[in-house]
Amino acid sequence: MKIEIREFKNILGKKVFTFKFIFTILILLGISYSSIAQKNLTGVIYDSGNHTILSFVNIGIKGKNIGTSSSIDGTFSIKIPLLNVNDTLTLSMVGYSELHIPIQNIAITHQNIFQMNSKAIEIKPVVVLGRKLVEQDFGIKKNISLLHFLDASINKNDIFEIAQLVECDTTISKITSVNLHINESRIDSGTFRINFYKYKNNKPAERIIEKSIIQKKQIIEGWLTFDLTEYKVYLKGSFIVAIEFIPTKTKSSPIKYEIKLGGSSKSFVRTSSQGEWSVPPHHYRLYVTALVNNNKRNYHRDNTEEKESIATTTLFSKTVNDSFSIFIKLPKNYKKNSHQNHPVIYLLDANVYFDIVADAMKENNSNSILVGIGYKDVFIMNTMRDRDYTFPKALPQDSFQISGGAYNFLSFIYEELNTYIDKNYRTDTTNRTLMGHSLGAYFTLYVLGQEMQNKHHYFKNYVAASPYLGYCNDALIKQFQNMTFNESSNQLKLILSAGGNEDEEVGYINKFYSFVQFLSTSNFKTIKLKHEFYPLFGHMETAVPTFTRALKEIK
Repeated sequence: MKIEIREFKNILGKKVFTFKFIFTILILLGISYSSIAQKNLTGVIYDSGNHTILSFVNIGIKGKNIGTSSSIDGTFSIKIPLLNVNDTLTLSMVGYSELHIPIQNIAITHQNIFQMNSKAIEIKPVVVLGRKLVEQDFGIKKNISLLHFLDASINKNDIFEIAQLVECDTTISKITSVNLHINESRIDSGTFRINFYKYKNNKPAERIIEKSIIQKKQIIEGWLTFDLTEYKVYLKGSFIVAIEFIPTKTKSSPIKYEIKLGGSSKSFVRTSSQGEWSVPPHHYRLYVTALVNNNKRNYHRDNTEEKESIATTTLFSKTVNDSFSIFIKLPKNYKKNSHQNHPVIYLLDANVYFDIVADAMKENNSNSILVGIGYKDVFIMNTMRDRDYTFPKALPQDSFQISGGAYNFLSFIYEELNTYIDKNYRTDTTNRTLMGHSLGAYFTLYVLGQEMQNKHHYFKNYVAASPYLGYCNDALIKQFQNMTFNESSNQLKLILSAGGNEDEEVGYINKFYSFVQFLSTSNFKTIKLKHEFYPLFGHMETAVPTFTRALKEIK
C-alpha cells in the first residue's frame, strides 16, 4: 500500500497549510521587522592547492538551518537574514578542513572567492582477520511492518540528508554497499553523497571516513544501491550511515523513498547544510552490506533486522466499545526490588513512539513503568486517534470522519486501564504522567483541564508536544478560558512544546505563545509550566526531543 507524503504529514497531525510568519508573531518572538530582510552572498569555491573548483561543498550557519551547497561549477548563492549577519559562515567538505569566516567580514570586503585546504589524512593499515569473508546485511531490509509511508527529499535549494545508526560486526569489516528503497521511479537521475559519522550524545557527530563518495544514479523503483567496493571503507561496531541528496538547478520532482513508523532504530534527518540534526518519528528502509569474518561473527544483535515491540496485552473497553493494544516496559530493577512502587508514564500513539521512549528511558535509567496505549496497527491508529483524542465533535472544516470521543477514552483510562495496571504491577499512584503529541497532546491538555475543574488529580505530570490547538475552532483554548477554578494544593507539572516550522495551521506560533502566556497567569498557579520552543523543527520533529527531555524532568 502506498500513501503519499501529504498523508504521512497528516498521520500524527491533521491539516497541512503553508505557514507564513506575520508581523505579530515576529514581535512576539522578539524579532524586529527589519530582520526579515536578507543579504545575498555569492561566490566560487576552489581548492587552495591546485586551484580546481570544488563542487557540492556544504555552506551554511551551523545549527541555524540556513544553508546551501555549491553547484557543479563551484559557484554558490546564499541568502542570510539580517538577524544572522553577526554569525559565522561555515564551508565544509569531506577531505577538506572546515573554513569559518565571519559573515560581516565577507560583506565588508565583498569576498567572492573562497579557498579550502585539503586535509592531511593518515592512512592506517587495515587488517581483516579470518581466511573466509562473507557478505552480511546490517540495517532495515525486509518489509517487516504492516504499513509503510512514502517520504521525499523536498529541499530544492540545499542538501537533504537522512541518516541511520548501523550496528555492524565488532571486528573490522569492509563496507561494500549502501542501499535505500525507492518507491517511485523518476525520469531524471539524482546526485547523492554517502557519509559516515560517529554516533555521540544520541546523534551524528564528526565524519569517520574522509572520502568523497559522490554518485549519480537513475531513480528507479526498488533498491537504490551505492557500490562502495572501490572506496575501501573499513569500519566496525556502531556508526551512522547517511545519504545526502544533492540539489540540482534543474526543476525535478522529489525522490520518494520508503519509511516506517514504529520500532527502535536510531534515525536522523537534516534539511540544510550545517543544519541541526533532528530525530523523526519514523525510520528508513536502509541497510549496508559488509564483508565480515565468517569464523567469528560478533554481531551486536542476533538479527540485524529491526525488532518491534509487540503488545503486552489487548484490553477491550466497554466505555469505548473497542479494543486497545497495551505495551508495557518495566524498569531494569523492577524484579530485584520487590517491595518498591514505581511511577507510571502513560504514552499515547504507542504504535509509533513506544520503542523510542522505552529506549530513552533505558538510557536515562528511568525508574518508571512505561504503559503505551495503541491500536491493532498504525493504519487503524490514524483513524481511531481522531475518535479518541478529540472533544467536542469536529466541525466540517476539520475534515474528521469520526471525532469527539475523548470523554469515553478518558473513562477507559481511569476505570479500565488504570485498574489493570495497578492490579498487575507495583505502581506509585501519586506519580502518574500522561504524554502525547499533536492530537495526543490535545487530549493531554483536555485531561489537564478536566482534572483541574473536577479536582480529580489522577495525573501529576502532563507532556504535550505540538498540541493541535486549532481543532474545532480553538475549542481547547476556549475550554481553559471558560474554566471555573477550584482551589487545590496539588502541584501539577506541564511540559509544552512547539516547533518554529509548524505546518499544522496558519498562525500556530502566535496561538501557541498566547496559550503559554495565558497558562502563566495567576489563575493557573497550581501548574508548574515549562515550555520548549524548537525554532528549527517542524510539527513531526518535536515529539521525540520533547518526550526524551521530559523524562529527565519528571523523575
